[in-house]
Amino acid sequence: MATLQKSVSFSLMGTLAASCLLLIALSVQGGAAVPIRSYCRLDESNFQVPYFTNYTFKMAEEASLLDNNTDVCLIGEKLYHGVNMNERCYLMKQVLNFTLEEVLLPESDRFQPYMKQVVSFLENLSKKLSQCHIESDDQHIHRNVQKLKDTVKELGESGKIKAIGEVNLLFLFLKDACI
Repeated sequence: MATLQKSVSFSLMGTLAASCLLLIALSVQGGAAVPIRSYCRLDESNFQVPYFTNYTFKMAEEASLLDNNTDVCLIGEKLYHGVNMNERCYLMKQVLNFTLEEVLLPESDRFQPYMKQVVSFLENLSKKLSQCHIESDDQHIHRNVQKLKDTVKELGESGKIKAIGEVNLLFLFLKDACI
């Protein structure tokens, strides 16, 4: 009986110690709980399929040849202005969805045979990021994405060509932000 009481006592002490550690960790973070599993992540293997990587870069290269505006860059570090490191994948998810919906799908008859494969690949990544959300206010992210959208719209047809020509940068920034 004494052995059973000691066993229960040690078990309760272990649970109490674990609870204290959890409370300390939460208080250090200002009470915010850290999600155990993040949906704003992609597996590195998503970017290691040479077939899709080659098609993405070849399509970007072909479109770049038609891009006359070398003064404007759509995808670059300026997208991250005011965005925390842990929010960058969410931002790139927004850029990916815009590029798919507003640029690649409407232009799907161009840059064949690459376009079909690249769209399929990027749609797969978009699907994998569909649960990616951030808990905090995301207005700063939406402002940055809106600037990108406005630039593409302002440039018209050449904006779409530029976005297609930078799909390789989209690939690299997604990889960097989401792995």
